[in-house]
Amino acid sequence: MRVLIIDDNPLNLELLTHVLGTIAVAQPVPFSDPEAALAWCAQEVPDLVLLDYQLPQLDGLECLRRLRMLPGLQNVPVMMLTADTTQAVRHEALRLGANDFLVRPFNHTELHARIGNLLVWRLGQNRLAEHTEQLGYAVQQAEAKASARTTELVQRLLEAVQRRDPDTAAHMTRIADYALLIARQLGLDENQCQIIADAAPLHDVGKLALPDELLCKRGVLDQTELALMRTHAEKGAAILADSDVPLLQMAARMAHSHHEHFDGSGYPQGLAGSAIALEARIVAVADVLDALTSAKPYRPGWDLAAAVQYLRDGRGSQFDPDCVDALLRDMVGVRIIHTHYEQQALRATRRAA
Repeated sequence: MRVLIIDDNPLNLELLTHVLGTIAVAQPVPFSDPEAALAWCAQEVPDLVLLDYQLPQLDGLECLRRLRMLPGLQNVPVMMLTADTTQAVRHEALRLGANDFLVRPFNHTELHARIGNLLVWRLGQNRLAEHTEQLGYAVQQAEAKASARTTELVQRLLEAVQRRDPDTAAHMTRIADYALLIARQLGLDENQCQIIADAAPLHDVGKLALPDELLCKRGVLDQTELALMRTHAEKGAAILADSDVPLLQMAARMAHSHHEHFDGSGYPQGLAGSAIALEARIVAVADVLDALTSAKPYRPGWDLAAAVQYLRDGRGSQFDPDCVDALLRDMVGVRIIHTHYEQQALRATRRAA
């Protein structure tokens, strides 16, 4: 364990070096020039600092202040060596981060014991830091495994939808890209944006609980069928309910509220404004944009400009104005996403032919 000694008196340096030589784990690093010692500390981190209070040009208190500002030196124990026993000096040294004091002339037995105590303390710090690092690594590993399990669950749910309704499954996947674009344009942090993108494909998972004849109907739904279709919001929330995984909690809110309208005219709860979860307001815009631009058995897909105009017209009534504006701020990105999936669908049609 390296012990930095800063003292301009050669006899004191020799004495302290000798005392440290009697401590098996201690390696003395002596400096008579405090500036040189600070320069060394900018590159190295000692385990203990023995600091003389009365130094030329740069006194011990200023040296201590500058030591504590260096990376890795905030918690290194520091013993002040001083012949000044006034309370003002002690109080200032304590304020700046001194851990112990030793008043000259030194008692060798006391000096040896105090240095030993501080080195033991530092050893405990180091072991705690190592344990914390190992614990942090273990937490990261556990989080990675949990994330992998969540990802697998999401994929399996999407595969289940794919088997029952390929059109809905493709729609659920496309939603993620539009939702990510809107979240980023709203200025959300990247971690939150990614969770939104990962959760968005599950917004229609409640359709798993609907009958096949409803999902596979090729024409426009009648009023009874439409009422049954609308139950997918609550069914999706029920499927995803009671999870302790943040992604699934968010997906449950999306599933439940992505058909709510900003003015309160939507379903299933008639929520309005900020009472609707932000992620659901984001998905509501992404959902309608993709639904309008996608071909249905009973109508062709709208062109992108017409769909965007629909969003503009619904700004403040059906849709959160901020979410619509966020989408409009990156129309280049919207066109790229739309074109990508349009070309993907065209290639799939050609392969099928």
